[in-house]
Amino acid sequence: MSINLNELKAILKSVNPRVYRDQAPKNTDYPYIVYSNISIGKKRASGKLFKLLPLYQVSLFTSGTENDVIPLEKALSEVPHPDFFGVQGDENDDTVTNFYTQVRVVEDSEQ
Repeated sequence: MSINLNELKAILKSVNPRVYRDQAPKNTDYPYIVYSNISIGKKRASGKLFKLLPLYQVSLFTSGTENDVIPLEKALSEVPHPDFFGVQGDENDDTVTNFYTQVRVVEDSEQ
């Protein structure tokens, strides 16, 4: 199933209303979701740009466990994406995990 950016944001907000682009404000309570554009692909037809295919990284930052990512995985079940990966880090003496995946969206080239 192909989705556009607005549909992706709606899916993310259905899981957690704290959704931010690129970076969350300081002192935001965990868990929260951040999405960032990491590349833009293109689809051409007859030598013309037909579609833009931005790739977004979707991250769930949590001080909890892998169980926190299950609702997000279920919400994205109809959207093609690789498995979630987790990277642990320390922030303010708390162990925080960034569970992340990538989602390609489809946009018309006129946008």
